[in-house]
Amino acid sequence: MNNWFSRIPKEYWAYLALAFWGGLVFMLLNKTIYGLDEGAAHALLLVWSVADGVVSSIVTLGLPDFRTLFFIPAGVLWTGNVLAAKLATMLVMAVAVWALHRWRLLGRDAESSLLATGLLLISPLALSQIDSMSVAPFLLFTFALGVWADKNYRDAKLAFGGMYFAQIFLCLVGITLHPVGFAYPLALLWTWYRNPIDRKHRNYLFTGIAAVIIIALALTSGWRHVAWFMNPIKALSDTLLGTDSDMGVARWITGIGVLCILLWVLLKQAANLWADMLGRILVLALAIGLLCGDQIFGVIALVICLYWGLPLLLSRPVNPQSGFWGQRGLALVVVFAVSTAFMINDKARYQTMLTGELSQRDSLIKALAEDGGYFLKDEPVQDNQDKAAKKRLRVASQWPGLTMLACKCDALPLPPDARDSAALLAMLRGVDYLVFDPHNPDNSSLSHNLATMDAGLVETVDLKPGGVIVLVRKRAQPVK
Repeated sequence: MNNWFSRIPKEYWAYLALAFWGGLVFMLLNKTIYGLDEGAAHALLLVWSVADGVVSSIVTLGLPDFRTLFFIPAGVLWTGNVLAAKLATMLVMAVAVWALHRWRLLGRDAESSLLATGLLLISPLALSQIDSMSVAPFLLFTFALGVWADKNYRDAKLAFGGMYFAQIFLCLVGITLHPVGFAYPLALLWTWYRNPIDRKHRNYLFTGIAAVIIIALALTSGWRHVAWFMNPIKALSDTLLGTDSDMGVARWITGIGVLCILLWVLLKQAANLWADMLGRILVLALAIGLLCGDQIFGVIALVICLYWGLPLLLSRPVNPQSGFWGQRGLALVVVFAVSTAFMINDKARYQTMLTGELSQRDSLIKALAEDGGYFLKDEPVQDNQDKAAKKRLRVASQWPGLTMLACKCDALPLPPDARDSAALLAMLRGVDYLVFDPHNPDNSSLSHNLATMDAGLVETVDLKPGGVIVLVRKRAQPVK
């Protein structure tokens, strides 16, 4: 038996471990349509609309990011199935982590790379990014694929070969996903400025990157789904505690602790990080992500702490007389503590999912979806009336993709700022409901105009901590 097992290549054991991890993650996924990232809902709905040939208001939201490309296989084969798209996201994450592990093996850092990979796969932040179909798995996939493409391009030395266009395309993908995606083209520019193969290859690559940056910025239209200047301490606390809790004393302490560890790793490994192509990308991503302070920033910080922090614990001077605990004791304690914290929070997240508890945003959307617009509308619905034949609901929402996915209705973005309530009412012609967060500074003009609107024109039908649902009772007449 020992000889039989020894003949199995190590890569096969790795694939088996990833398959086992995938089965466990599948059990932890939220099987409902709630909890998704708004950008992911936008991309998924567009794929479904094209696959089924259905005219949808999703096209009014503009171009989605390049998650759409990753959702095409699942969207075409299993149209309308959100779980299939989540499984596709999980597969992307598995490939990204495998590529990160293989890259770190090139630096002959097998022990720490294996431990870091295992911890990253079970981290609550990584699982939440898969479950929400956020951009983090796709960004890690882009970065990991990018460093391999650059290495192969340098080895091939073919000016306009496949690796050249692969790098240009990955620059486009990364920038459209998130501002952090700028890290890859910036790292390429720096690398080829300081260490080019020759002047010809460098000029070709510089020209391609400059052109694709302009195209990507035109496509993103300002990253509509990205929030800026959020609390980075919250994102760092998410790396250990998950994403389901509000900011409290425990999260502040945890976030500051993770920040100290991150700064320690950056100071100790600054030279190694910048000398490595992947490390250079992650450092630039961390600097750009600080402007957002969202969970993507937390994921980048977690990857740096794991893949460059664990080697600091495992590279202690080896004393032959110290024994196992003297050589690996501290690393074992840290790995045990971190993995235990990860699994406890994974279990807590799973138990919360079983109770059906939703975020404030999802609770608001669910309230509208469960109502279906039948008893809140002005016209009563008769018992024998076919509800499917009733006029299709039209909603203007702060989260149009999620609203359309949950309510199966036509969803539009919120109207732009209007000069007064009369101008706003004219914009709302044909809209049945407004769904938005009145506490969001971007919605201050909308909240003010609704508050000053004449009585009887609009009515607040549901008010929750996550926002408000407003019924538009009277349609505006065309302005003459």
